[in-house]
Amino acid sequence: MEYITVFVLEVLFCLAVSSIVLLRLQRLLRRIGNEVCERGGGATEFWVAYTQLMMVVAPLLLVSWQSRAGYHPVPVEQLKSSLTLVLTGQFIGLVLVGRAVWKTIVRETPAAPAAPAPAAILKAEAA
Repeated sequence: MEYITVFVLEVLFCLAVSSIVLLRLQRLLRRIGNEVCERGGGATEFWVAYTQLMMVVAPLLLVSWQSRAGYHPVPVEQLKSSLTLVLTGQFIGLVLVGRAVWKTIVRETPAAPAAPAPAAILKAEAA
């Protein structure tokens, strides 16, 4: 295959996989965003847009930097290389998005009030 043809196919495959992942995540992200964001719809829309961009940009960056388009003489090897690259990009994008979502969901629990010292208890009982 021609170098340019293989590269274009990698990019198109990357966009197709990103679209499938985004379709699956949209409803869930909006629901999580509405539950987590106390400020209303603006914050939710930001996180949905952020997710969409990260799930497209991260894999495309990896494909553009690491593509081995046309270097493999055997089509199966080229396909394996392209698939590995695209799926690695998707994984990186999901990790970045998951990390951002996790930080907004997991909040530190407030510390329990310190127990009074035994001497203070004895003084209070004596009084």
